[in-house]
Amino acid sequence: MRLNGIQRLLETGLIISTAAAIFILCALVSYDPIDPSWSQTGEFIKVKNITGTAGAWVADILLLSLGWLAFLVPAVIQTFGYLLFKKPHKILQLDYTTLGLRVIGMTLFIASASAISSINFDDIFQFPSGGFVGDVIADAMLPAFNFTGTSILLLCFFFAGLTLLTGVSWVEFVDYIGERVVAFFRWLSRKVVDRMKHNVPSSFDKEHVFDDKMESTASELQGLDIDVGELAESPRPQLIQQNEVSEELSDSLTRDAKEPAAVPKPQKLKDKLFGAKQTAAVTEQPDMTYVQSAQKVPAEPSVFDELDNILEQEINFSAIDDEGFDTAAALNALDESAAPTFTADDKPRETTVVSPARPIKQQVSSEEKAPITNSSTYTPPPTAKEQFEALLEERPPMAPLPSLELLDRPDKKENPISQEELDAVSRLVEVKLLDFNIQAAVVGVYPGPVVTRFELDLAPGIKVAKITGLAKDLARSLSAVSVRVVEVIPGKTYVGLELPNKHREIVRLSEVIGAPKFTENASPLTMVLGKDIAGEAVVADLGKMPHLLVAGTTGSGKSVGVNVMILSLLYKSPPEDVRMIMIDPKMLELSVYEGIPHLLCEVVTDMKEASNALRWCVGEMERRYKLMSALGVRNLKGYNQKVKDAKEAGHPILDPLFKDTDGMATEAEELDKLPSIVVVIDEFADMMMIVGKKVEELIARIAQKARAAGIHLVLATQRPSVDVITGLIKANIPTRMAFQVSSKIDSRTILDQQGAENLLGMGDMLYLPPGTSVPIRVHGAFVDDHEVHAVVSDWKARGKPNYIEEILCGEATEDILLPGEAAENTDDESDPLYDEAVGFVIETGKVSVSSVQRKLRVGYNRAARLVEQMETSGVVSSPGHNGAREVLVPKGGVN
Repeated sequence: MRLNGIQRLLETGLIISTAAAIFILCALVSYDPIDPSWSQTGEFIKVKNITGTAGAWVADILLLSLGWLAFLVPAVIQTFGYLLFKKPHKILQLDYTTLGLRVIGMTLFIASASAISSINFDDIFQFPSGGFVGDVIADAMLPAFNFTGTSILLLCFFFAGLTLLTGVSWVEFVDYIGERVVAFFRWLSRKVVDRMKHNVPSSFDKEHVFDDKMESTASELQGLDIDVGELAESPRPQLIQQNEVSEELSDSLTRDAKEPAAVPKPQKLKDKLFGAKQTAAVTEQPDMTYVQSAQKVPAEPSVFDELDNILEQEINFSAIDDEGFDTAAALNALDESAAPTFTADDKPRETTVVSPARPIKQQVSSEEKAPITNSSTYTPPPTAKEQFEALLEERPPMAPLPSLELLDRPDKKENPISQEELDAVSRLVEVKLLDFNIQAAVVGVYPGPVVTRFELDLAPGIKVAKITGLAKDLARSLSAVSVRVVEVIPGKTYVGLELPNKHREIVRLSEVIGAPKFTENASPLTMVLGKDIAGEAVVADLGKMPHLLVAGTTGSGKSVGVNVMILSLLYKSPPEDVRMIMIDPKMLELSVYEGIPHLLCEVVTDMKEASNALRWCVGEMERRYKLMSALGVRNLKGYNQKVKDAKEAGHPILDPLFKDTDGMATEAEELDKLPSIVVVIDEFADMMMIVGKKVEELIARIAQKARAAGIHLVLATQRPSVDVITGLIKANIPTRMAFQVSSKIDSRTILDQQGAENLLGMGDMLYLPPGTSVPIRVHGAFVDDHEVHAVVSDWKARGKPNYIEEILCGEATEDILLPGEAAENTDDESDPLYDEAVGFVIETGKVSVSSVQRKLRVGYNRAARLVEQMETSGVVSSPGHNGAREVLVPKGGVN
């Protein structure tokens, strides 16, 4: 609650202005004409004004000068004091042009208002209603313009002065009033029309209306070749419940339901499943490369009739496979139903069967279709189950990577920004900057999906820091949520001003992941982030980062950004190239990836197992460095290339680290390709809180050395504070990604510079690439939950994960222990210093953790474990009420 010097002066000025306004208002309200004052003398010694003689004099002068307008003086004083208190920088940065216009406006306002009061209102006591000022102006104008002309001119001066003083636009005010009036009359007319619709005459014959509706319905049904009588006698159809139906099947069914007039007869199940999808595949995706050579399949009418009957009996579709067929439910129902029969009159027909993913056709002859009857053998026709199995077995081979059809298509651009709107906003930006005495010209406009960047050419002598300090004022004057000033644009001499668009677009993952920058990149660790200001795809290589730090407040799009990175890796690399370890303290964000073949272990949700996973990463890093050192290569790429060349030459390289310690293996194994390992930690602040500071040391150790070994970290947190994002972590992770934060301090914690507090949220981020200090504004791609589930299901169908149990259950070995740390779950008597510690305690006859620590020069934790083991062995006693222990073994009692 302490104030500095400037703040003390400002608050004192506010108190003085408030007191002056109250004093003058009380003096004016309690003015009495018999009080002695500047224009009045009297014999009364007692002054009736509640503010005394001074108040009587002040009120007398103001009323004599301004008349009724004197009552506005307290309001003006209070307003000026409040503005001086709240916006002192406005006074320090005066624009003399604006100040001159305000002074002229105030003069016109006071003069015109006083004159209007003088010619229209009654006098105040012995003072004129407009005061001395109003009387002088009115007496000068009335002889020349009479009352009407004087009133028109004074009103003109009044409104012009008010506009110059306050900047109020009377044109916009009139437009606003007119808009409200028009809206009111529209609302009133709708109410009247609704009231007239509800007031239906009582003589209206409802029976005739019902008959007319029945006749029209009957005529429509006759046009569809449906018997009205059968329809009336048929039972009411029941709804078919579906648990999981593909999007294309639902679109086709909806299309059939919405357009009944275009179909001459009701469609059967085969038409809805196959014919509609064929049409959709041809019309909506003309450039699909999945269509193969057309073959033909005999359509068995009785089979599909049986399927129609089954659907009418409310068979629930539950297990939809990737081709769109409900194999489980349909096959069970077909087995229970009767086998189809054929007659001699049946002729083979051709039906095109189009699956949602790839159309397949087959040709079956009439000999295979019709039953063959011989004297010795009889071959029954194939059952429906066998036909479905034959269709499923003849699917084309699965692609090595998932298809983009699993992702949502990009949204159509609605309300694109026109060139006229961009020009208008450019002129507005120049005008608003000129209001703050900054001369700048807009030389370039780059509209993006979320924001538009305006490049400004500043006049000579204007500093960029001046515009940066006016960011909030510009946002207010431009009616924007926030304005971000880009002080340096690489390769240009201009300053960037980023304004949010009126209509925000959603950047879909499918449109970014299909960009050439991603598909043509050869690195298996390529990730997509989103789109930049100009709408171009932003692609990053995790192998060059080599680690990434992601931070942002809750709801800023951090978790969606992490999912986008993971999905882009799944779309880029098979498990042979990239393996992952996912640590999810929240148990919600990354648990959906459980079961994909890329995982080295199950998704870690227990933070005690998380430290074991990081320890395994340290051990794997050391093992890889030993292998690369033995082979004479410098990184993982060189190692894999050398192993590949040796295999192609027919001389595979044996494991140089092989040791016949257990006697089980007789010779070393051949070296194989090593995949890159990506460790994703969704909320490492919670992990550090539970496990402790040793996690920070493990992360720092991996970040320092693991680049050449092919191990990369992706750390995400929603608490960008210095106790979480420590200097040790920031020094080893140069690549950062900041989503929206709440303050400049959090932005500096992440990026070492401000700017993230002006982001718009919902995926809007600042990406700081490695080796540079200029962040790039990226609008992150959006991926929905059903898209993540679709990609995960596709990878689960391709293979099962090969988990390594040692990652979560392995014990700490000497190679991966931190300095001063002992292995866990080991016997303390095996400590090489245990005997020396016992000898020291027995010799001195005193025991304490600090003395053992000083004598053996070990850490406190290790010394405490040694003392506790002595207590277990009976060498020392348990601690007393004051914490002291006694030595139970005399000198020479233990050998």
